[in-house]
Amino acid sequence: MATTPVTKLIILRGASAVGKSTVAEALMERTRRPTVLVELDYYRFGFVNPPKRDHNLEFELSSNDTITALQLGFDVIFDGNFTSTAHDPFLEKLFRAHPKENYLFYLDASLPETLRRHGTKSNPRISAEKMREVYKNASPTGREEEVVIPEDSSLEQTVEQIVRTTGICTGYLGGEGFRAGRCH
Repeated sequence: MATTPVTKLIILRGASAVGKSTVAEALMERTRRPTVLVELDYYRFGFVNPPKRDHNLEFELSSNDTITALQLGFDVIFDGNFTSTAHDPFLEKLFRAHPKENYLFYLDASLPETLRRHGTKSNPRISAEKMREVYKNASPTGREEEVVIPEDSSLEQTVEQIVRTTGICTGYLGGEGFRAGRCH
């Protein structure tokens, strides 16, 4: 008998250039489960000439796509740089719609380290000056379930910690459900 898959919502937060996208891509390569990557920057920089300044369109669109993917049986890895608190309306909307198997990770790094990493990007979306301006908004939410990953955690260590915490390396057998398996 087929088991109904339990979907997982994995949220990666942190300052610009901290490595969220790199970690998300590594997780996408390793998982064997049906998974969608939702990148907040796609929504943030994907439109021009908004009718008003504070429209929050990126949060509306990305949350709706995240919820839809979860309802259709996909895990979601959400990669986003956004200011948040323990009772953030954006997170609350996602967690209300998907009350179980939610994982929140904050990739922590100092401003000098994020600026160093930013300097290695071939096509940065924001300037180093803008990074300095918005860095003060980057911090953990304070939610009990949030895992803070320190800046000295290597990519491999970070990915392994997320894999262990979330269990995303459970193999998927299509209509037959899930089985234990090893990530590649």
